[in-house]
Amino acid sequence: PIGSFTNKFSADLVVTTMRRENSSSHGDMKGKIVISFISFIIGLQARNVLDLFSTTSSYEISSQSSGNYNNDAFAPQVSQLDWRNANAARKSTTSRYAERNELDAANHASSDTATDAPTMAPKPKRQKEIPRFNRGNYTETSEPLLWSLPTRGHFDLPSADEFMKSYIAEKTRLGKDIPWEMPLGDEQAVKLPLPIIGLNFPKSATLTLKEFFSCGGLTAIHTSAQQGRIAICMRENLLAGNAPLNGCNHTQDEKTGEVKPNDFFSDIGTQFPCFYSSLHEGGLEAIAEHYPHATIMLVTRNAKSWHRSMSGWGSILKHWQTRCGFDGNLNHTKSDYWHQRWINSPRKKEDYWIDFYNAHTQKIRDFAMKNPSLTYVEVELEDENMANKMEYYTGVPSMCVMDCH
Repeated sequence: PIGSFTNKFSADLVVTTMRRENSSSHGDMKGKIVISFISFIIGLQARNVLDLFSTTSSYEISSQSSGNYNNDAFAPQVSQLDWRNANAARKSTTSRYAERNELDAANHASSDTATDAPTMAPKPKRQKEIPRFNRGNYTETSEPLLWSLPTRGHFDLPSADEFMKSYIAEKTRLGKDIPWEMPLGDEQAVKLPLPIIGLNFPKSATLTLKEFFSCGGLTAIHTSAQQGRIAICMRENLLAGNAPLNGCNHTQDEKTGEVKPNDFFSDIGTQFPCFYSSLHEGGLEAIAEHYPHATIMLVTRNAKSWHRSMSGWGSILKHWQTRCGFDGNLNHTKSDYWHQRWINSPRKKEDYWIDFYNAHTQKIRDFAMKNPSLTYVEVELEDENMANKMEYYTGVPSMCVMDCH
């Protein structure tokens, strides 16, 4: 085809030249065209001559560049390369697998000849340690425990400040020490007796309290200790007759190995297996029995705003009904008061959960009054002076009260 093209081109060029041979103005142009044509022909012929003596034809080269190459011919060249760097030389998926297969074959061959070389056992994968107190120990059929709350027609509770005045007056009458009225010792991080157990419901500043006491220098635990869920630890200890925090009351430093006691516990409830010390039978009593000089703390908030937060936070209220029986229907027996309140409450159950929340606050207040050896502190989350009051009761600077969400 090239020959035919050049013959036709030559003929056209000659005709054109003859037509213009009498025109003196095109003399220079004719010379340039002739020289260019001769150079073009010489270049084509030289390439054909080189192809005759080369081992790889231009057709083979163009075929390889399009990916249609012979694997057997290409493999020996790749076998000299590291397959991890092969992408830089060849991006074809086929070539990458060919290169890796060649290297694997070479590695097997070399390992067969090196019979004296010691074989290295594969390094075992590090298994993640399962905490002692975890939900995996339970099934959906685990029966919920009995719970109780005060029953009354309407919970019109006094404010936290009003209750604390009554509580302090009762402690004083009985001759009990008021920790926050004493100066903070040189080696004390807080004025309150340890451990401090937060009985707040979820969405009632559980994390805020944890960060507050951590800021004050205490070992503060939220939801889980190193040994697993705090609530499951307390549940199993209650059923076994042990101290509530037995087995989950310390933290070990991973670098130094130093073991420190956990000073503050928050968010100590769980929906599965359901357990809340302040709701289930015997939970509060176990705290008073085993930690008679501990501190129990409660941060409350407006019950309606609490319900709004809980309703928009996962399925916890649904689980409280189905897994915990907090609708009053438990173990095929009904708590007449609470179950009737559930039935009579409108579809969204806002009124029910507001009463439930306030009844929980009342139960803890009653418990604090009956157990004066314990120290009790209650503040309101929405109180604009909440940070200053926390500093007054605990000795931890008010700046440590932070909005965690």
